[in-house]
Amino acid sequence: MMTRSERFGVRTFRQLPVILLLLLSFTLWVGCAGDDDDDVGDDDASSHVDLDDDDDGGDDDYADDDDYADDDDYDDDDDYLGDDDDDDDAGGDDDDTNGDDDFEPGKLTAGEWSDLDHWEFWRNLFTDNQGEENNWSEKETDWSFYTERRVSVNVTDGGDPVVDAKVELYEDDDLVWTARTDNAGVAELFLAPFEADAKVAAAAYSVKVTSGGKSQTSPATVPSWETPVAVELDGASPPDNLDLMFVVDTTGSMSDELSFLQVELADVIERVADEQSDVDIRLSVNFYRDTEDEYVVRSFPFTDDIDDALDDLDDQRASGGGDYPEAVEQALDDGIFDHTWSTSARARLLFLVLDAPPHRTSPIVESLHQSIEAAAKKGITIIPVAASGVDKTTEFLLRFFDILTGGTYVFLTDDSGIGNPHLEPTIGDYQIEYLNDLLVRLITEAVELAD
Repeated sequence: MMTRSERFGVRTFRQLPVILLLLLSFTLWVGCAGDDDDDVGDDDASSHVDLDDDDDGGDDDYADDDDYADDDDYDDDDDYLGDDDDDDDAGGDDDDTNGDDDFEPGKLTAGEWSDLDHWEFWRNLFTDNQGEENNWSEKETDWSFYTERRVSVNVTDGGDPVVDAKVELYEDDDLVWTARTDNAGVAELFLAPFEADAKVAAAAYSVKVTSGGKSQTSPATVPSWETPVAVELDGASPPDNLDLMFVVDTTGSMSDELSFLQVELADVIERVADEQSDVDIRLSVNFYRDTEDEYVVRSFPFTDDIDDALDDLDDQRASGGGDYPEAVEQALDDGIFDHTWSTSARARLLFLVLDAPPHRTSPIVESLHQSIEAAAKKGITIIPVAASGVDKTTEFLLRFFDILTGGTYVFLTDDSGIGNPHLEPTIGDYQIEYLNDLLVRLITEAVELAD
C-alpha cells in the first residue's frame, strides 16, 4: 500500500543533522562492507505508518500522558523548549529553517476533523464501553468542558439559510447559551458545557432566533443534535463581510515550523483576498508567548490593509517560552474581547496556531470558559491548528474549543518531513492535504452561500 509520504512525494527526514549523521554512517559502512548495499536506502517508505494501520487513530506514546508532554522527547529537547531567549529579534537557531532558506507555500501537510460531523464517534470516546485505554473522560475533567448536551438549530427563510442570526437557548426563562448561525443557517447550542454534573431538567427548553429585527421562538429538547430544531424566519439578507484572525504561538518551541507557517498563512490570506473579491475582508494577526517573555501578547487590530497585516506577520520570530504551557488564555482573551469584531458578518474565523496548552490552574480554566462562551455569543468560529509538540491533553482541549464555537480541528502531519514529530489525533479516517489548501478550503466553505 502506498504510504502518505509517497503520495506527496516527500521524504520524512526530520533535521539536517540526522541526514549528515546517516551519510557519515553510510560512508563508513561502505568502507567496511564493500558492494553489499541492497539493504540501504529504502527506509522512507516503510518508516511512515499508513492511516489504516491504527483503527482508533490513537498514539500509544501519547495516550497515557496526562501531564503536559512528560515524554522525554519533549522535556529533554532544548530545541523544543526554545532556549534562545537571548536572540528575540533574530529568531533563534537554525531549526526554524530546517536548513532551507528558500520558503515556498505548499510544504506543510495537515489533516482536518470535524467532531460536530462525527458526533457519535466523539461522544463514544468518553464512554465506558470503549475500554480503559480508549476512555478519554479524564480529558473532560482536566479542563471542565462537557459537550454532551448539544442542541443543533437550522434557521431558514423559504428554504434559504438565514446567515448570522442570533440564536439563544432558554431553560424556562433563563438564557443558558447564545450562538450565531453560519452561512448554512446552522447554529450549535450547549446546555451547561462547563458543569460536570449538570442534569437535563424537566423544564421547558426553547430556542429564540433573531434576525433583521424579527424573532421566532420554537420549543426544543436537550440534547437534540440528531434532529435539529428547525426554525423558519424572514431574516436579514446575508452579510457580505468576513472577519479573519490568526492567533499564533511564537515561543521558541515553534521555531521548527514558524517560518514555514508564515509563508503558508501569507499564501492563504492572499488567495482568499483574491478568490473572495465579492467579500469585504478584515484581517487581524496576533502573536503570543508566555509570562516573563519579551511580550505576552502582541496584537494588531483588524484592518482591511492586507499588505500591512502581511508585513506584521512576516516580522515575527520564535523565541522564549521555556516550560511547556504558554499564555494561550491571554491570547484568546485579547483576540476575543480586545478586538472590534463585526456586529454582522458572513463569518468570523479565528485560527489558533499553537503547539502547547495553557497553564492549568483554576483562574486560567475559568478564563478559557469565559472566552469560549463569548466567542460563541459573538459568532466567532475557532479553528485550532495543532503544530508539533501538541499532546493528548492539548488535543482534546482544542477540540472542545472548536466544538463549542462551531469550528473544526486542524493538525499538522509528518508527511511534509518538516518540523518535529506530530501527534496522531484520536479520530477516524481523514485526508492529507497541504496546509495552505486546507485553510483556503475552510475559509471558502465558511463564506460561500448556497446556490
